[in-house]
Amino acid sequence: MKAVFTILKWIIGIFFIFSGFGGLFLSVISGVIFLLLGLFILPPTYDLFAKKTNLNLSSGIKWITVIIGCIVAGFAAGDLNAESDKEVDLIVLKASELINKGQLDSAKLYIEKAKSQYSIPSNNKAVDLENELNKYNSEDFIIETLLAMSNEELEQLTNDQLSKAYLFQKTLNKEFIALMKAKAPERERIIKEIAEEKERERLAAEIAVEVQKMEEKTKKRKKKIHDLFSPYDGSHPALTRLIKKNMNDPESYSHADTRFRDDGETIFVITKFRGTNAYGGVVLNTISARVDLDGNVLEIVSQN
Repeated sequence: MKAVFTILKWIIGIFFIFSGFGGLFLSVISGVIFLLLGLFILPPTYDLFAKKTNLNLSSGIKWITVIIGCIVAGFAAGDLNAESDKEVDLIVLKASELINKGQLDSAKLYIEKAKSQYSIPSNNKAVDLENELNKYNSEDFIIETLLAMSNEELEQLTNDQLSKAYLFQKTLNKEFIALMKAKAPERERIIKEIAEEKERERLAAEIAVEVQKMEEKTKKRKKKIHDLFSPYDGSHPALTRLIKKNMNDPESYSHADTRFRDDGETIFVITKFRGTNAYGGVVLNTISARVDLDGNVLEIVSQN
């Protein structure tokens, strides 16, 4: 059991030391505390510490010391990050002041400087301000906001009475409202164009559905017609039976070729076949007929 605890001390101690080295880049105080805790946990360095100080702490006291050290390191890192964020907040505030003066290019430089310095990415005010700079004169955002306006808000906009905050930066919000007012006369035209576009899309979707239905119908019809003919030689079974029935020698029947044409209501079929005539000679004959989609022979059109 003692060997297990010793191995555990080595693992935790080394982990704390690596964490300390990594933490030095974020918080020197926090990094140093973790390094000292790592050395405190490692058996060789703890034995040296106990020998130099004549202290032989119990296992419980040692782990309480480690826990307290972790808490102190956490507070130290948190305080440093909070202080760092306050400094970055001042940079963002400076960028906002430059926006108020119309110096947008300078403001963007300050924003770039601050963007990567926040310790908590979700609270990155520099990114938020950059997004507002990109949005305030975006035609898409202007149109989207105009279309979402109620009639009351539109009237306020027209009469310079609209005070709604679309952007948190006041100057950008003021500029954005001014740009919306300039675009407001086009609102009805834009709404009409959007409605027309939606109607075109709806019609296109309906046409696509109808085309798909027609294609499926055509595909089914082609398959049904294809199934009317023999998969072996392409002959029409019902027409073949009728031919044999009227031949001089049905046993001499030999299919040569069958072709067909889809005439809509019926299928026009032409079959060439060989057979023995009354004189015993083998001759090539041609017969044409109309058949229905169920495979029935409706009419013999010609034969020779």
